Amino acid sequence: MDKQSEHCKEVYAYFGLTIYSAQFLEQAMIHLIVFLDYFPKAVPNFSTSDKWEEDFDKFFDGENQRTMGQLLGRLQKLGIPCEELKEKLKVALKKRNWLAHTYFYERAKDFMSEDGRNKMISELERSAEYFKSIDEEVSSIFYKIAETYGLTDDVFKKIMDEMLVESKSDL
Repeated sequence: MDKQSEHCKEVYAYFGLTIYSAQFLEQAMIHLIVFLDYFPKAVPNFSTSDKWEEDFDKFFDGENQRTMGQLLGRLQKLGIPCEELKEKLKVALKKRNWLAHTYFYERAKDFMSEDGRNKMISELERSAEYFKSIDEEVSSIFYKIAETYGLTDDVFKKIMDEMLVESKSDL
């Protein structure tokens, strides 16, 4: 494959990583909603593990159907812990929508040259880092809340280890 084709593939790879990072942030937002909305209502009414699992899956699946904008709206209603995070999530939403809907259209001219593709790669790297940094902020909040329900780092590690074994992961 020629150098230009490889460079184009690199742009697509960075785009994929950036969208992946945005989706990871969306999942962190869902997890925060779980601990701000589902747990406070469900824990006092716990009856059986089977019922918990069924209700949890239904709640989680419902949140997973929402757009990032809808998730942000839910978090605003539930009370995002700080104004600064709320503003960062608004920027992340705008950035995510831009990437998903118009990024390549707006960058078509840049994509035609090596310099333009290099600018795109840098831009995508910065965007991925932005999503990751916000994901870390959101995750740190839901992990703190999770601890109040007995879900410690050790419990999460055990769950992750079980999932890796179950998936026959080669990571």
